[in-house]
Amino acid sequence: MPIIESLEAFRVVVPLPTPLFVWGKVIAEREFVFARARAGEWIGTGYGLGRVAGIVEVIERHLKPLVVGQPAHAIRLTWDAARRAMRMIGEAGAFARALSIVDIALWDLHARLLNAPIWRLFGGTKRDLPCIAIAGYYQPDDPLGKVRRDAEALAQAGYTRFKLPIGEDLQLDIQRVRAMREVAGKDASIGVDASGAFDSVIQALQAWRALEPFDIAFLEDPFPANQWPLAIELAQRTEVPVAFGESLCSPEAIQALGSPRGVEIVRPDATHQLGVTGYLQGIAPALEHHKTIFPHYFPDLHAPLVAAFGGAWIEESPDAADTVGFRLLRASLPNIQAGLWRVGDEAGFGIAWDEDALQRFRQP
Repeated sequence: MPIIESLEAFRVVVPLPTPLFVWGKVIAEREFVFARARAGEWIGTGYGLGRVAGIVEVIERHLKPLVVGQPAHAIRLTWDAARRAMRMIGEAGAFARALSIVDIALWDLHARLLNAPIWRLFGGTKRDLPCIAIAGYYQPDDPLGKVRRDAEALAQAGYTRFKLPIGEDLQLDIQRVRAMREVAGKDASIGVDASGAFDSVIQALQAWRALEPFDIAFLEDPFPANQWPLAIELAQRTEVPVAFGESLCSPEAIQALGSPRGVEIVRPDATHQLGVTGYLQGIAPALEHHKTIFPHYFPDLHAPLVAAFGGAWIEESPDAADTVGFRLLRASLPNIQAGLWRVGDEAGFGIAWDEDALQRFRQP
């Protein structure tokens, strides 16, 4: 019975090929937090966005003592113990991300010990998964040109599903969505992501009606995360296909979104919703009630889960419009052909890490 001998956490900061302009902020780099659990010669790796939240300290101080010395397969036991340990502090924010990253590392280790890919470990069927490409972030000096360039490059790479940020300026958004539709073509699927820009159902409806003529597939995150009941209200009162959930850390909230009176498209995220264990706990109602499951980014993690448990799409930030820089940390790139992510046979989550890059971009 392998025992977890060590748990290491560290920060990695990678530069973006092109800075992003998001809600008045310039994002020139991405911070990731990694956790590595070791049992003998085997290592499991978990990761997620850092968001400058002190996650490494949480892992080192609060989670490491609960993990080291435990059997490598005792993942649920560790998960429950961690949640109990945080009951007087709260399990949102940095703790949610910290537990998520550690839980992912433990599942990766468990699968590697069994020499099985995650999707097969959970009884899935290998298949090709449709990717939605993130594209068209705001660029102040050329907002329409940015959309057109991204759409052209992605269409040439075979993508037919796109997601475009909106919410800063409705009149400009109308032009941006029109530009994407013109380039992508009438048969492409285009969703829009408001990133919590709206304060009311009425405001969200006004934006939706302005963009609806361009045949929009869904409206994502119309409200801030803590106003998720408004997303349910919008979905129940209208025909708007609402996508919501990526910024919530509670499996219980994801369960509510996936209930019969929830939203149409549920957006789980294993890097924020208490890991793979929390992801599986959260999506159960969505599976039961045949809601659309569309995980939030991190396709290396979510593609195996979608292959195992179901989901309509995964989300990717392709080379043609890279918004994350994650590929700088990989020794080999994922197999994506004609907008389809091809799940592999490698053990665990199947990522071959570039150890030199991890060390080069590692931070104190």
